[in-house]
Amino acid sequence: MLDIFLSESLQLPGTWLAVNLIITIAAIALVREIGSRCLAKYRLRALPLVNGPGLFESDKRSRENFLFNAQSLLDDGYAKAFRVQTDNAQVVVLAPECASEIRNDDRFSFTHLLAEDFLGHIPAFINFSPHNGLNDMAKEVLTKKVNPSLGLVTKDISAEATLTFRDQWTDNTGMYFRNDNILEIVARISSRVFLGPELCRNFAWLRITVDYTTNLFFGVVALKKWRRLLHPIVWRFVPEVRKVRQQIEEAVRLIQPVVDKRIAGSRSSAASSSKARSYHLALLQLGFSLAAIHTTTDHLSQALYDLCSYPEYIEPLRDELVTVLKESGMTKAGLFKLKLMDSFMKESQRFKPGAMVMMRRLVMEDVTLSNGVFLPRGIQIGFPLRSHFNPKAYSEPDKFDGYRYVKMADDPEKEMFRHFVSTSPEHMAFGFGKHSCPGRFFAAIEVKIALCHILLKYDFKLAEGTTPTVMKMGWNLVSDPMAQLMIQRREGIDESILLG
Repeated sequence: MLDIFLSESLQLPGTWLAVNLIITIAAIALVREIGSRCLAKYRLRALPLVNGPGLFESDKRSRENFLFNAQSLLDDGYAKAFRVQTDNAQVVVLAPECASEIRNDDRFSFTHLLAEDFLGHIPAFINFSPHNGLNDMAKEVLTKKVNPSLGLVTKDISAEATLTFRDQWTDNTGMYFRNDNILEIVARISSRVFLGPELCRNFAWLRITVDYTTNLFFGVVALKKWRRLLHPIVWRFVPEVRKVRQQIEEAVRLIQPVVDKRIAGSRSSAASSSKARSYHLALLQLGFSLAAIHTTTDHLSQALYDLCSYPEYIEPLRDELVTVLKESGMTKAGLFKLKLMDSFMKESQRFKPGAMVMMRRLVMEDVTLSNGVFLPRGIQIGFPLRSHFNPKAYSEPDKFDGYRYVKMADDPEKEMFRHFVSTSPEHMAFGFGKHSCPGRFFAAIEVKIALCHILLKYDFKLAEGTTPTVMKMGWNLVSDPMAQLMIQRREGIDESILLG
């Protein structure tokens, strides 16, 4: 019947003409798209590829060169636009002066970059999908709920830090070795704000928040070994990916009772929405874990290592925090007055940010920058943080100076950029522009409170023979997770200022 219908339809006047017209238009569009892509690729080749394969080599060697030698590749190309073959894709690294031009340009997407890097089209990695609204929800929670309320939760964070350090570092007054367990400390303090006391001390929840990020990265790497066309089928059978999915389900089970309890006390939500709320809240909390806990841990760990390397800052920092907290209490305003601590944290981050390249984006349509650099749709871009050592922006940039940003208070042109949470083309550790890390204000409060507790309560130094080494893997820079500290509880101190 269908054959007869089609046969009769094609015999109608003008039908063949319409079909041919549609085919012709489609063919022209296809040819134009292919031609446009080929031309874009050709124009992109104008930018040097700093780790291109040799004449008879495959991309495999280029990818390995990136994983283990990324810093030298960036040094070779710094101050001009160039391409790098990463383990995932080719990336155009732009000169730092271009950062101001693209920082608020919607043609450059961070959300779609994450979706491409972390396979956001797979249900197990739904946190990275640009279509589920979670990214917008997370940003709204941070910018409209958490950040304006930091003054209300500061004392709660400090109270939880008191319990956490007692449990993790104990009150033992003897000197002892301690493997770096800052991750567990940060996870618990963070959960106190995002989930409240119901879950912040729950061992199962803390284990998920600590392990989720590592398991997710392993899952993405494992799935990328398969062709993308097969991802929607094989992801269910890849053990590393299934583990991520299981953790999401476990997170929902743990959050469900908390959601039920809060809905029961609220007249604005129906109980029937409880399960859906639990699922999205679990994803949101895991997203916070992914974006915040490990990065905050990394910075706090590095700050401690730097204090051990430059112990001359310890007593001035102690004097400052005692003076400020006695005067202003453990408040948001009081923490803002810790100028030396803020400066030390920023200098530590200047020397060791979380990555060699920041402000990474996916180009959503063909763009030609004002300097003539052409960027085709679909290419990834980023900016090297060698700008942190630009002698035009910093005097003696290779020298660690914990007072560097305190001194900037006297320079009206630099005063607004001296704060730990400030961003600029010369300091992009938190990004720059509309996609700057929205959680950096919470991270700053959290790190300062943790440092107040550590500096006031403990003497510490690196264990003998320990020299922390920054781990480098591709762009990533990770504080040494194996370094050991020797810690001793201080006696005869007034700890009430940490809670007042």
